[in-house]
This record gives sequence, C-alpha cells and structure tokens, in this order.
Amino acid sequence: MYKADQVSVIIPTVAEQRRFEALQRCVASIRGSSNSRCLIIAVVNGSRSTPEVVEWLRKQRDVKLIMEKTPSAPNAVRIGREAVETPYFSTLDDDDEYLAGSTDRKMQTLLANPDADLVVTNGLNNWGGKEALHYSQLFRVPEDPLGTLFDSNWLASCNALYRSDRVTPVYFQNFHPFAEWTWLAFRLGLDGKKIAVLDEPCFRYNQTPQSLSQSTSYQEAYPSLFARMLASQPPLRIRKLIQRRLSAALHDRSVALLQKGDRAAALTAHLRSLLLPGGSRYLTYTRRLIPGWPQS
Repeated sequence: MYKADQVSVIIPTVAEQRRFEALQRCVASIRGSSNSRCLIIAVVNGSRSTPEVVEWLRKQRDVKLIMEKTPSAPNAVRIGREAVETPYFSTLDDDDEYLAGSTDRKMQTLLANPDADLVVTNGLNNWGGKEALHYSQLFRVPEDPLGTLFDSNWLASCNALYRSDRVTPVYFQNFHPFAEWTWLAFRLGLDGKKIAVLDEPCFRYNQTPQSLSQSTSYQEAYPSLFARMLASQPPLRIRKLIQRRLSAALHDRSVALLQKGDRAAALTAHLRSLLLPGGSRYLTYTRRLIPGWPQS
C-alpha cells in the first residue's frame, strides 16, 4: 500500500445549503475510496455559499479550504490543481461519488504502469435511482486516445487519477467553458500522454436535471470547442473527425435556434454544417428553414 497523503482530491463546490448533503456524501466517498488518507482540496467558488456549509468544510481535518470569488467550476479546478503538493491528484464534483476502494485501485493501476501519465476508469451513471455502466469501449483508449475521444469522451471530472509531475497545472489553464474535460482530454492526447485504463466501476455520476451537462450552455459550447481543436493543427485523420463532429454540432445548434424562432441564425448554422465533411446528411433538413417549402 502506498503512503498516506500521496493523493489530493480537488472538489469544486458552490457550498450551497441545498447541496450540503451531497457534498458530505462526496467527502465521505473520498475517505472510503482508500485505506490511506487522501488530502481534500475544496475550492468554494462564487457568492452562493452558505456559512454553515463553509464552516463544516473548515472543520474537516483532511480538507484544505480555498475561497474563490469567481463562480466557475473549471476555474476552481485550476486553482485546486495549483494547490496540489502531492505526487498524485484527482478531481470530483460535489454531487458525485467515488466507489469504495476506487482510489486504491487507481493507484495500483498507475504503479503497475510506470509509463502511464494518468489512469481513467469506468463508472456508474445514476439517473433517478437507475444505474448503468458509463463507458462501453474504454479498452480502446490507450492505443488511440485522440481517435476514441470522438466516439466518446473518456475523461470526466470523476474518473481519473493523474501523476502530478506529468499532468502539470498548465493543462488546467485556458480551459474551455462547459466542455473543459473534453478539451483537457484533447490536449493530453495531442501531447502524446500515456493513458492506462481500469475498466471497472470506480465512481457514481449522479445526473439531475440541474446538471451542467444537461444545460443549453453546455450543448452550445461544442461548435467553438471543435473550432478551437482545429486551430491546434491536429493530425489529418483527427482533423477530419473533428470536422464531422463540428458539422453535427452546428446542425444541433441550428435545430435549437429554429425551435427558439430564430430562423435566420438557424439557416446560417445549417449552411455552415453543410460545408463540412459529413454535412450532406443534413440536406433534407433544409426544407424546415425555408418558408413555404413542403415539409414532407
């Protein structure tokens, strides 16, 4: 077993009263994820915190509390990463959980794979008490991190353990709002970081209607994300994959704009999607954007 205080876990949190129970569950799950003590870095961000919740965090002997005025989860993770002083670190949203023994299993995987810069794991999606395995093709990631990223994002806020000296704070700077984990995975893959896989449940991701991943802002982040990826000059094979995903994202954006009644903006997004690889699949959608065009 590795020594205590080798792993830091960063929790970005707004520390609201309505999330207090979930936050306590989150902290308890970190403690139950290892037989060694983990250091918890709780970054309370924004102005919605409740004094009772903040005071509870302050009293926890294994929690380092950081207060940050900017209301941003990815910025809070960046601040937490800069505060890491241990050889390994991970992250966890305040409404999610680590499963029992999961940090120890992740650590064992990294120790068995000294070339790996990080390990990613599988987990459970919990929606209204119904659970399902999060990933189905995780085993493919080590051989093709960039390619598999465009099938399913293999990096999340709750599924990785990193070596601190190899995944440095710079990777958490210049994050992409609402799609920060996809952007981080892309940067790690582009830099050739070695990824180990532990294809077994190590986390529980508790989805709710209030989750950021269910928000309109989250969905709208992807066209700009894919444009940013293309600007990074990835290999040609990856560039074509990104262009297809950008076409799909622009189509989804067009549909959302049309539903809001903004036909002109919807048409602009649609025309942009048609000009990209794979865009021809959306040709029949054109009729919905032109007044008087038969809809069937």
